[in-house]
Amino acid sequence: MKKKIFAIVLVLCLSFSALSAAGIDLSGDVGIGYMNHMMMTRYNYGDTTLGHIYELAQDKYNALAVGLSLKYSWFYADLAIGFPFKAIPTDSFSTGLKLTNDVKGSLIFDTQLGGGVTLFKETPFNLFIGGALALNYIRTKRNLSDTALRAIELASSGTITANTLASGKEVRSRLMLGAGVNVSASYFFTDHIGICLNLRDSFHFLPLVSHGSYRVRKDNGNIVVVSLKKEGTSQNMKDLIKYSWANNFSVRLGLAFKL
Repeated sequence: MKKKIFAIVLVLCLSFSALSAAGIDLSGDVGIGYMNHMMMTRYNYGDTTLGHIYELAQDKYNALAVGLSLKYSWFYADLAIGFPFKAIPTDSFSTGLKLTNDVKGSLIFDTQLGGGVTLFKETPFNLFIGGALALNYIRTKRNLSDTALRAIELASSGTITANTLASGKEVRSRLMLGAGVNVSASYFFTDHIGICLNLRDSFHFLPLVSHGSYRVRKDNGNIVVVSLKKEGTSQNMKDLIKYSWANNFSVRLGLAFKL
């Protein structure tokens, strides 16, 4: 294992040296920080597999964030990954089922691809300002309360009975498209290595994929999945959405590098 790690580090160092010698205008940063994700959705009111759907749903999450940014000439790509540690309580949920604030196992991916300009490139201090197309994917898992489990029991038309329910989770995923801005300030101690403060914000307004389901575990270990869709149809959760928007903000501090 030590030999493999040494070999990987050696290859990376040689690659870095080769690109630097070739005069490639490549820079970037990697770091850790904080992410806040907020999503608002207005649904078409009607009957679903879990009863009446509420017209307005609001979701807010605080998350630990890790991120990576690469810049080549005027082009840049930035990825922020969030690991939510808390769902901020709101009064609006899509089906009214009472959920807990435990979001363990949830993930948020926010990607930006665009262009920008780096100011003060000839000094140790570099300031990058950019704008981009943004793509966001969020997958959340939240435990269902006892009240919610009973609601699923009623919606199951007798296939799930109260004395067989052990636990349950709401699992939702959504892919959205939007636009974002990115600002990073770097200070280099050497020609190639420094520190970086990165701030990014993405506003998403076009839902591409949306899915929701409730996974209930019985006492015998079997799992029953109830998908959220329009009653009496095969339509998925996306077909229930009238409009939706989301805002993803993150700030991170990390290591900056350039060739």
